[in-house]
Amino acid sequence: MTTDRSSWLTHEAYLAAFTADARRLSQLARGGDASAAVPTCPGWTLLDLVRHVGDVYAHKVALLRLGRRPQQGEWPLGDGLAFTEALDRHDAEQRELAQLLADVGPDAACWTWMEGAGEGTCAAWARRMAHEALVHRVDAEAAVGAPLHRAAPGLAADGVDEVLTWMAGDPDVVAEPQSASGAPGTVLLDWGAGGRLVALPDGGHDVRALSPAQAAGAVTDAVLRGDALSLDLYLWGRLEALPPLMRGDLDVVEISGSAPVLERLGGRVAAATQ
Repeated sequence: MTTDRSSWLTHEAYLAAFTADARRLSQLARGGDASAAVPTCPGWTLLDLVRHVGDVYAHKVALLRLGRRPQQGEWPLGDGLAFTEALDRHDAEQRELAQLLADVGPDAACWTWMEGAGEGTCAAWARRMAHEALVHRVDAEAAVGAPLHRAAPGLAADGVDEVLTWMAGDPDVVAEPQSASGAPGTVLLDWGAGGRLVALPDGGHDVRALSPAQAAGAVTDAVLRGDALSLDLYLWGRLEALPPLMRGDLDVVEISGSAPVLERLGGRVAAATQ
């Protein structure tokens, strides 16, 4: 698999997006109903969402403080927290995590599950947490019926790359049976200002960055085309679950080409993100 860290945002940009989206989630949830359903996460309530994100942040705080992968029980879980307590805990864990990541800097060594660009560095967690906060901020907007905010500049396109490389391209994911579904081939994801070409051979996975001209001229088995945020939310299974009035000027992702090849990409993305 080929990945290129030069396309990443800066450490500071990731942390700024992380904080902004986490704050919006908190603000929206504080004005919402704990029992409200989250349309983009079937079976979850707003309380479930807040508890989950707080658990994710607490795990990363423990990782950075311990200097290794935490073992079960080495970070607090929010299962029994009431709504206000869960929100206060979410905010406190996010602030601590953002500060820890800022203090250690992007090149500090730390445990990661990601392979490829950023592997074994704290830069990887700044990036991952920015995307965690973005997707779950959208979940909160869907739960309370709030307008969908755009992503921070460059973040959505980076999110497409993250899903395709770290997530769907993880060797453990590629080895799963559902990752061999469909047929081998190539898929272009084109958001106008750039794109990614994904090759999906049996037992392999390769992602290549494309310029707008390269994306426009690419010949592939299948194509997913839309704006970057639409593609990012599509890959995370959020786009079609959003209430129609929330979508605003988000593109509907145009899908064309080989259904079996798209099935293979979908199988890998689902295995990695669900």
